[in-house]
Amino acid sequence: MSDALQAAEIDPGTLALFTQPAPPAGRTRGSFRMLTTDEPRRQAQQAPDAQPELVRAVLAPRVQRRLAGEIDWDLVDTLRERVSAELSERDPDPSAREDVGREIIAAVLEEESRASTVRGQLTWTLDHQDQLAQALFDAVFRLGRLQPYLDDEAVENVIISGFDNVLVENSDGELVPAPPVASSDEQLIEYLTFMAAHQPKPREFSEAATKLHLALPGRARLFASAWVTSRPTVIIRRNRLVDAGLHELVALGSLSQVAASFLSAVVQARMSLVVSGDQGTGKTTMLRALAHELPAHVQIGTIETEYELYLKDTGDHQVVHEWQANPGSGEIGLNGRRAGEYTVREALEDSLRANLSYTIVGEVRGSEIVTMFKCMQSGSGSMSTTHARTAEGAIRKLVTCATQEGANITREYALNVIAEDIDVIVQLQVESVQQPDGTWRKRRWVSEIIAVEPGEDAKGFATTTIFAAEPGSHRATARILPPRFRMLERFGFDLAGFNAERGTRA
Repeated sequence: MSDALQAAEIDPGTLALFTQPAPPAGRTRGSFRMLTTDEPRRQAQQAPDAQPELVRAVLAPRVQRRLAGEIDWDLVDTLRERVSAELSERDPDPSAREDVGREIIAAVLEEESRASTVRGQLTWTLDHQDQLAQALFDAVFRLGRLQPYLDDEAVENVIISGFDNVLVENSDGELVPAPPVASSDEQLIEYLTFMAAHQPKPREFSEAATKLHLALPGRARLFASAWVTSRPTVIIRRNRLVDAGLHELVALGSLSQVAASFLSAVVQARMSLVVSGDQGTGKTTMLRALAHELPAHVQIGTIETEYELYLKDTGDHQVVHEWQANPGSGEIGLNGRRAGEYTVREALEDSLRANLSYTIVGEVRGSEIVTMFKCMQSGSGSMSTTHARTAEGAIRKLVTCATQEGANITREYALNVIAEDIDVIVQLQVESVQQPDGTWRKRRWVSEIIAVEPGEDAKGFATTTIFAAEPGSHRATARILPPRFRMLERFGFDLAGFNAERGTRA
């Protein structure tokens, strides 16, 4: 028999390609039927006397597994650039931007899924594709891998010192380690830069502008710093108690009912006050709670570096004018300013033309205190916050801010204005307490409320302690009430309760 004839009579089923074990059970896909692994054995058992026949394996499709695991964040970053580029090319109306973005994301993911299958990689389950779509949407329009923290009502703050060093502070003060928020420090910086550039009012984050302040959706605020820190630093603060008034803070144990009635009366009488404390003591929450004590008809102006008070959102006030500073973008011009730059001081000057009854400055950090003096001297009430460890320390801090404005602002002038126009300083404290399980929780409280008046001594001012907490205590109790504050009783101050508490203490 010739070699050609022998080759023609070879059964192809005997070739190694077709003698592999039968594939596992599964569904029929196309013209291929997936057989169970025990089907050849069953066929042999059904005909034990029959001559065993070779069972031809049915060819299985090349892709047999489906991806339903963790998100590939490197892929999300790559696709984000594609989505962002197409979105910029379409340039939709701002009101339709997110809807158009969802359409682009769906098309991009469908194309990528098909390409993944063609490459013989894992196919995507529908759930996994939905997760990718949400991750991609968050990367383009929200906060990327940080967005789940903003969506979680239990989270109050996110503290990041490097992409893999993440702590989450829950609403009860508990600090909990969290997963990495990027694949590297460089990727974290890259995303912060992308996010800053895609704000409604774009902001710069670069080696020339090393810090970033952003107001985020969901009433949150972001601060980031890089290049001047050993690792990129990100702090996200969520404003959870937007609707909370003083009575909610009383329920939380931050101050007594008598102290709350006093502060409420101070605000309603349109006196001026300053809320002081270290970082994380709850100054903005206290400022917002005090603002809620103002009658609905009072016209309010809020001036902030980033929106945090959100008094318009509560519906408790008929007129709220909101100003937000803008650091500007691009290179510094001949006038020494970036394009679009708008300072807190300029906002304060504009507010003087808005016929306001009460002016609220989110934080006094520097020369804006001089314009703040003008607001206080205009006759309308005012309140603001500043960083200091004691109530008297807040006075010294404000004096320093004023004198740094220039030689024309002397220490004596600053002290005179502060003593004449600031009525009350509220000091806040915070303490981290370790729990039995090893976690840490924060406790915040009003530790001191003082009155400020002009003084004859070298200090240039005099103070009277109205409420103070004993060392080791978390509750400020009644001390001394200056006579000029007795009139606050007609604004709801519980004078009888104050005297009773003071008498009990005595």
